[in-house]
Amino acid sequence: MKALNLADHTAPRAFGQCQPFQSNFASIDVSNTPVTPFQAISPPDSYSVTANGLELFLTRPKGRITTKDGVNNKIAQGATVNSTFTLLYGRVTFTLYGPTIPGVVTAAILIADQHDEIDVELLGGDPTHWQTNVYAPSPKDSQPLWGVFGEIEDYTKGGTVSQAHEYTVDWNEERIVWSVDGVVMRTLKKDQTQENGAIHFPSHPSRIQLGIWDASAPAGTAQWAKGPIDWNTAPSKTTATFKSITVECPY
Repeated sequence: MKALNLADHTAPRAFGQCQPFQSNFASIDVSNTPVTPFQAISPPDSYSVTANGLELFLTRPKGRITTKDGVNNKIAQGATVNSTFTLLYGRVTFTLYGPTIPGVVTAAILIADQHDEIDVELLGGDPTHWQTNVYAPSPKDSQPLWGVFGEIEDYTKGGTVSQAHEYTVDWNEERIVWSVDGVVMRTLKKDQTQENGAIHFPSHPSRIQLGIWDASAPAGTAQWAKGPIDWNTAPSKTTATFKSITVECPY
């Protein structure tokens, strides 16, 4: 399947139309320029494009940090980068690795303006697993269903979140399939997302979003991420690296 050459990234795209795309980030500009395929929504010093790929940083908050009842009083602001294009259905493969620091989350997700999400998340506090999730709110929900459709996955060929793996999200109108290193780990069908009398299946044009974030609060989030971050032992700046992204359009 032909990938879109970076030299053609200014070609017009219909909203939501999947178009093939491939990048190793080595020559891509993620500054706040609308014509680039990816756009940083965090300060310029929070990311760097290197020979390794796109590096996103999480930097220790300034001032005194205290921990009480399992949460930190200050939360670090990690880097976030969004695609300037959207797709509705397609196959996206991310090659990335993240830090093994409890409370730090590295994320590669598809996210819609309507708040739909399809997630791949690496938890530094659980380095031998990775997590999958979907979120698609419904007016019938009395509260957000953040973790209802989440699942913990293995690395069938071994390894940890700190090593580069290929994570694939294969999404069509009836199911989502997550794979790692070419091995299918989970299939979620549309009819399996029924909750509160409504289907919670992502069905809106979505951007690719890459990020690293501090899950040290609130308490439920910190507990999920095996946090909060212990800044007495964690480095003052930690890095998640995205080596490449490939978008295929089989649907």
